[in-house]
Amino acid sequence: MITLAEVLASQAMSAADPWLCSNVPGTLQRVVRWVHSSEVLEIAPLLRGGELLLSGGEALLALPAKEQRDYVRSLAGRNIAALAVQTAGQTATLPDGLIDAANDHGLPLIELRAVAPFVDIAEAVNRRVVNEQADAHQVVDAVSRRIARQITDRGPHLPGILEMVATALSAEVSLAAADGFPLGHAGGPVEGKCSTAEARIVVGGQLAAQLTLRSPSPDPFLMELAADRLSGILGLALAQSFRPTAAQVAEARLLEAVVDGSDAAMVEGLWLQAGLPPGQAAAVAIFRSAGREADFPAVGRALRARGVGTRSHLRDGELAVLFVMAHEDARDARGRLLAAAQDAIRGSEICGAFGPTVADGFGAHASHVEAQAVLTLGRPASGRVLDAMDFLGRRILAAVPDPAFMGPYVYSNVGELQEWDRKHGTALLATLVCWLDSGCNTTGSAQTLNIERQTMHKRLSKIQELLGGNPRTSGRLFDIHIAARAAAAGLPVAARGAF
Repeated sequence: MITLAEVLASQAMSAADPWLCSNVPGTLQRVVRWVHSSEVLEIAPLLRGGELLLSGGEALLALPAKEQRDYVRSLAGRNIAALAVQTAGQTATLPDGLIDAANDHGLPLIELRAVAPFVDIAEAVNRRVVNEQADAHQVVDAVSRRIARQITDRGPHLPGILEMVATALSAEVSLAAADGFPLGHAGGPVEGKCSTAEARIVVGGQLAAQLTLRSPSPDPFLMELAADRLSGILGLALAQSFRPTAAQVAEARLLEAVVDGSDAAMVEGLWLQAGLPPGQAAAVAIFRSAGREADFPAVGRALRARGVGTRSHLRDGELAVLFVMAHEDARDARGRLLAAAQDAIRGSEICGAFGPTVADGFGAHASHVEAQAVLTLGRPASGRVLDAMDFLGRRILAAVPDPAFMGPYVYSNVGELQEWDRKHGTALLATLVCWLDSGCNTTGSAQTLNIERQTMHKRLSKIQELLGGNPRTSGRLFDIHIAARAAAAGLPVAARGAF
């Protein structure tokens, strides 16, 4: 465990003349798990927690106050150890608004008042971190070997295995079935502030159990490493006692066939084995987690509660869910499921995407393909579910085999608009896309673009002039929408139709 106090006292960091300008309780006891240096303002999703982030400050301090607060909030949301900003050579020190934001969101903020090579700081601290982590790996490796020997010599005796883990890690160890039923416990109770790590144990594509480790140590690394490593070996132990039902086996095989795109005859056979009625509509949703752990069972429960035939399968940290729906209720049922999924993952590190409904469930792989594509296109933030139906235009464009095919059509529809933006530095194309995406809702578009309604009307008037009329009455609304989307996606459109 390396604390922020130790980092600040190190020779490499002292050379930067650090000043702790925030007032966050427990700052100096925070554990530093790694040191990064970056000027990327959207770095938060790439961080795991416990990092000391070094910033040259130029890009950050040039932001408006609101965006500085948003930056601080995003880093605090990832639970990093601290943000250190270099002000040496800058025209001003850290603004009060930035310091207030750091205090409000509980993010330790350090001002570096002298120039010191970030590489020296990162190298010195990270060398110590690696050494500490190597020690932790040795501890976990030793426990894993002893458990494997125990299983080989005496069989998968869970109480003995859990006691072994608790003793080696000085931790409280709990194992619970997927429905919460306790399977075992070892070690004394840990009270007060502690480090907690959890890991899912999957057997045959089914969630068999969840492992929870709790330690009085404030350093979570050892517990997280142990939970991650031991989940696999405990899966081997549970495999000898965990017996999925025939329905669970059929369900897992069906979802694997849908995900892998197996031939229709195989899907049909597995479909019937899983007890699903033929001739039903279907859709597939995919859920992923930005963190190491995710409460996928809670998502499954929320979706099953909507009264729709639901089958799920967890593989490689990704949850695929198959929905089977009657044709006459498919649209409404899918809408209810989408809303339920959004409610279930709001505020979590899970994100997801719903594929479109297919008329015949035997072809559910097509819905899975689209859900995967939407996750790639939309890159959803944690806590958000995307709907493939909102991406139809982008998927159509992506499916065009020859990008040059779109060129003349894009230019014929919105070329003059693009030229006007290029010459005058305006954003009429972006305004048009926003307006069309909103269903031609002028008030809603103005709110989305954060402009006055009168300004929106002026922009639309100029847009209609450049398009040669009102898109809603021209008979070309669909064509203009597709062309505007293609142009916004970056298709090269030069003056006078030259591509």
